[in-house]
Amino acid sequence: MKRIMGRTLLAVVSLVLLVGGLAAWRMLSPISTPPFRDGAGRVLPDSIAVVERWPVNGVDQSVIIRGRDRSNPILLFVHGGPGSSETGPLRAYDSALEDRFVVVYWDQRYAGQSYDPKLPKPAHLTIQQYVDDLGVVVDRLRTRFGRGRVGILAHSWGTVPGILYAEQQPRKLYAYVGVGQVADVPESEKRSYAWALRQAKARHVAKAVAELEKLGPPPRASAPVFTPRDWMEKLGGSFHADMGYMTLVARSLRQPETNWRDMVAFQSSGAYSNPMLMTEFSNFVIDDRPRTYAVPIFLLSGRYDEQSEASVARGFFDKITAPREAFVWFENSAHNPPFEEPRAFTDWISENIGPLGERSRGSIGA
Repeated sequence: MKRIMGRTLLAVVSLVLLVGGLAAWRMLSPISTPPFRDGAGRVLPDSIAVVERWPVNGVDQSVIIRGRDRSNPILLFVHGGPGSSETGPLRAYDSALEDRFVVVYWDQRYAGQSYDPKLPKPAHLTIQQYVDDLGVVVDRLRTRFGRGRVGILAHSWGTVPGILYAEQQPRKLYAYVGVGQVADVPESEKRSYAWALRQAKARHVAKAVAELEKLGPPPRASAPVFTPRDWMEKLGGSFHADMGYMTLVARSLRQPETNWRDMVAFQSSGAYSNPMLMTEFSNFVIDDRPRTYAVPIFLLSGRYDEQSEASVARGFFDKITAPREAFVWFENSAHNPPFEEPRAFTDWISENIGPLGERSRGSIGA
């Protein structure tokens, strides 16, 4: 009996070591992205699936480009954060977009695969630097593919440099899509805090009530303006129903486009988002900027989004004019429709943004 138990224990330990070793090997390996193949396993001749690093305003940044047909419209994703790449979950949940577009997964400076632990922490970092980085990426894509315009699909923090770029360079875009649009951070956080405290009291979550009441409503003289994101998630303001950040992380780590760098960046990115950037972000208000846009504007919000408070985004939308515009509710989402309702999300983007891209595939200068 002891011999059998010993062999069983040895087998379990060996299995654990094997799995751990394979996981470690996988995380330490360089990233890759699979090619598009036909039913016979041959690479589709008009497809594109590449992993590259581009120098962008002094910082090498990761760009993954994927599309079943390279002649399709270009759709550039501008992820949230600052510092949190979404390439992994986008590939896990929204890869259907690659059938309709040439999708560009760009990791912003210090995020995801653009994270380099050898880089010094920036002494000076502003929102406009991210807008300028976005401009370099857009121009390189336009030149590479010979297109006059690209589409921007931005999420959360990414909607800040995204909407500013749409305002500054509308002739280079065929559409701007903001998901969980950030419009007025101070007002949004006042509403988010009030919602979180009401929810915590209604659900009798004593720890949340105590922490939130101790923090107090914004503005705060010596504390971050943002309502704690862990409580926003637990109370349902970040995700609706059965999903959370750990689910996204788990799904992300299965993708060949992620490795150790994404894990370290996720934990360390805050150190690179220096106080200047976070102070600027905390006070960001777009309502005092011009509200007439020369590019189609589409804002997508989860009905339960209390993180980037959806009613604030709606209020911003009601004040703008654009060649084409729409505000779209995702009824079963909070702050993350691309991951909470991926089928509805990719269908909407393909059906509504795809035709705009098709009609603007002219060459640069056209």
